[in-house]
Order: sequence, then structure tokens, then C-alpha cells
Amino acid sequence: MITLKYKDEDDRAYGLSGMAVSMYLLDHEKYIDNISLDADADYGLGFTADFFHQPNPNLSPKAVWADSLSRFNLLNGLIISNMLSRAMVRNGEAVTRELYQLMCGMLTDEGRELCSLDEDETRTIFNKNFNYFHEVFANAAVAETVRGLVAGLKRDRTLDSDAIYVCMRPLRRW
Repeated sequence: MITLKYKDEDDRAYGLSGMAVSMYLLDHEKYIDNISLDADADYGLGFTADFFHQPNPNLSPKAVWADSLSRFNLLNGLIISNMLSRAMVRNGEAVTRELYQLMCGMLTDEGRELCSLDEDETRTIFNKNFNYFHEVFANAAVAETVRGLVAGLKRDRTLDSDAIYVCMRPLRRW
């Protein structure tokens, strides 16, 4: 059975590192507080308080929807990057069709809930993100950055935002 769950600690380190790369490349690195192998299951990537802002209730419905769409796009990037880092960088394998469909299906449900997107709209967003991050994680410099994050994470168990930023320096030209 195909699952998104981590197989072991090494798998988790690659997934969390992939998510950190995603945040960096989507210009959201300022929201990363830390990554930790010792955190509870859904809290390995720690966010700053600013990440959890609530939209201003005085904003127009269009502005609130645009914020929701931006967060949905970020969620796509995080999930896709987690899986691509684990598959491509750690295992040197392509993402299977079954895993691709599982991610797309899960994100279709999220798109419906968060943004009232229909299946075609969600699939378009998912495919765009998947193609972009597939190219990202196929790049040797990105793979080396992920491996550096993983090594630091396995050594220190937790990396704060400053340590993560130092590891991301090779990606500045992206």
C-alpha cells in the first residue's frame, strides 16, 4: 500500500529537508523557525508565529481567497518537495504513478476545502508545482544542498533558521 508516511528517521530527514528547500525557493524561508527530527509527527518543520496569521476580516472576499490560494500553493510545494526529496535525492528513484496519484488526490480534497477549487483547477496547480519541483530536485546543486541539510539534521537533531539559511546559500542563484 502506498503511503506518505516516513519509513524511518533517514526518510524523515530527507522529507523535512525537501520541505525547507521548498520554503526557500518559494520565498517563504522567513517563516521557518526550525526543522527537527525529535518533534512530533506533524511538527518536524516548525513555523514562526507570523506564518499563522489570520487574514484581516476587513479584507475583500477576493483578497481573502487570494491568501487562501497562496497558502494552498505553498501546501502543494511542501508535500511535493517532501516526496521528491525522499524519492529522487535519497533513493535515486522517480515518483511512482501511484504516489503521484495519491498526492494529487489528497491535494484535490485540500483545494476543495481551502479554496473551493474544482478537480481540474487543483490538478492544474498540482501539475505546475510537481513539474517545477521535479526539475528542482533533479538538479545536482539542490540534491547536494538537501544532503547537507540532512547531514546537519542527523548530527544536531534540530536546525534553527540560521543554520538552515547557511545550508541554503548554494541555492541563492535560483
